[in-house]
Amino acid sequence: MAAKKQVVEIIALACSECKRKNYTTKKNRKTTQEKLELMKYCRWDRKHTLHKETKVK
Repeated sequence: MAAKKQVVEIIALACSECKRKNYTTKKNRKTTQEKLELMKYCRWDRKHTLHKETKVK
């Protein structure tokens, strides 16, 4: 049997400079189809950088 796809999925946010996955969050796929991009604090770069949505393994 095929499992239903969830409306809310868990995503990871990766830093655009150091490429590390620093944050995880949830996203509703029905209301937000585009990839999420947020300015978040990167503790390895020690500054606010752009974090982009990636898949959680």
